Amino acid sequence: MAPTRAKVLACIASALIATPASALDEDDYYLSIPALGGIYRLDSETLTVEPFAVGLSIPFYGVWATDGRLYIPDRTLGAVFAIEADGTIIPFTAGGFVSTPVTVAQDPLSGNIFVSDLYNQAIASVDPDGTQHLVHDAVTSGGLLDGPGGIAFDLDGVLYVSNNVGTNVVAIEPGGAISLVTDGEGLLGQPGGLAADGAGNLFLANYGNHRIVRIDVETGATEIFSDDPYMFSPNDVKLARDGSLLVTVKNSSVLRFDALGQMTIVHADPGLGEIDGVAVPQDHPPCDGRFIPYGTGTPGSGGFVPSLRGVFSPCPGAAAALDVRGMLGGAAGSLFWGLGAAAVPFKQGTLLVDPGLPFGLIGLVYPGVGAGGGDFMLPFVFPEDPGLTGLSLFLQAMASDPGAPGNVSMSNGLEERIGS
Repeated sequence: MAPTRAKVLACIASALIATPASALDEDDYYLSIPALGGIYRLDSETLTVEPFAVGLSIPFYGVWATDGRLYIPDRTLGAVFAIEADGTIIPFTAGGFVSTPVTVAQDPLSGNIFVSDLYNQAIASVDPDGTQHLVHDAVTSGGLLDGPGGIAFDLDGVLYVSNNVGTNVVAIEPGGAISLVTDGEGLLGQPGGLAADGAGNLFLANYGNHRIVRIDVETGATEIFSDDPYMFSPNDVKLARDGSLLVTVKNSSVLRFDALGQMTIVHADPGLGEIDGVAVPQDHPPCDGRFIPYGTGTPGSGGFVPSLRGVFSPCPGAAAALDVRGMLGGAAGSLFWGLGAAAVPFKQGTLLVDPGLPFGLIGLVYPGVGAGGGDFMLPFVFPEDPGLTGLSLFLQAMASDPGAPGNVSMSNGLEERIGS
């Protein structure tokens, strides 16, 4: 460790207070509260709030890591801290590429802690001993890093970064290649925290326009996930293992969103001031289940090719949703499921689910009007059975459509790979 960084850490350590804490409860919420200078624990059952680790200045978006510690960046102190399960605060890294850290995330491949630094316009990777490595800055990224704020990894180790100043989202591959994901299509405003699910979605908080957007990482397509009027300046976003999205907001609240974007208030207390981060121990590592699209759909009226995607991550006991787009509005149809993939000619299209294995049909009527207007969200909850882990279901949506070649329009296939 460089001598300057060592001195900075030593000075910071002398100012920190370890707050006696009760035993760690895996489903409690740990909140970053700048007005109170610390991390506070919100009991998931009683919804009471108590100090967990105080003596910080402006703690921001943290993460529980696989070593059992809570890593927290502090913008004013210019450092990242590791907090033990008993609330003991340990300086982790400071100085160097970390002077105004905003978010930390754990790389699922290396286990390192990655840090975004807003004013240095840098992303750093930090070894377990606190040694820093520059991943990218404004120069090496060719200008693609412009006020990096929120960061989140997907299951493959791709790091997604929201640029608070540049008002866009970029992706950094494990090998270092960086590219633009989306400019937000006019829907972003001071983007902050973000989360990646196992279905190719990003969920991004926008502090400036009070909304959460959903981004398709393959196409960059961006849409409003929620703009509930209660939500004022959302900042941090975390995907919970139970199949929900946790969001902290300026109006002193912790919010929970389901896969349809419907909001419930977990806790609200104006006395806390703005809450600038939430982390729940049981949510890391995340559910590793995936929704994986495959094959090509069959077009219907107007030439629209229906699509089928997932929302959130499939795991035992978790909530998720299927998202069908582009069917004929008002048409009757079905969701075809089975235990294998296929490519069988059917109704001048392709049946992508194996009909020779156990299979079934779920009847549907697509809402909406007209060609391509039949969008449909199907929420559901997986049984809480660990024996489901490793099982794959294969899905395809269909609709009766006189504008389709064989009077049936069909979506792509979707593998629902249940994780743990």
